[in-house]
Amino acid sequence: MRFPLAATCLLLIAPPAFAQSRTGDADAGRALAQRVCARCHIVAEQQAQPSVDGVPTFAAIARKPTIGEGDLRAFLQVPHASMPDFSLTRREIDDAISYILSLPRR
Repeated sequence: MRFPLAATCLLLIAPPAFAQSRTGDADAGRALAQRVCARCHIVAEQQAQPSVDGVPTFAAIARKPTIGEGDLRAFLQVPHASMPDFSLTRREIDDAISYILSLPRR
C-alpha cells in the first residue's frame, strides 16, 4: 500500500521540479540576440550600432531591479505590437533569458 502512495507523490512532485531546473545557455542566448534582437536593441557592450529610439538595451533590462525570469518569459512568449513576432522556441526563450540575466546588474 505504501508504494502506490509514494509513486503518486513522486509523480506530483517531479514535473514542477523538472520545470524549475531547466535553464538556458547564455552563450546561445547571446548569439540569438546578436542575430535577431540587435536590429533594434543594443545587446552587447561592443555593439557599435545604436538601438532604435526608445528601445531599452539588454543591459538596461538586466539592471531593472524588478525584472526576473518569469517577467522575461511572459514578455517573450506573447507577441507585442512594438516588437516583431519572431516565434521563438522554448529553448530560444530559455537561452535569451539566460543571456539577459547573465549581464551585469550594476
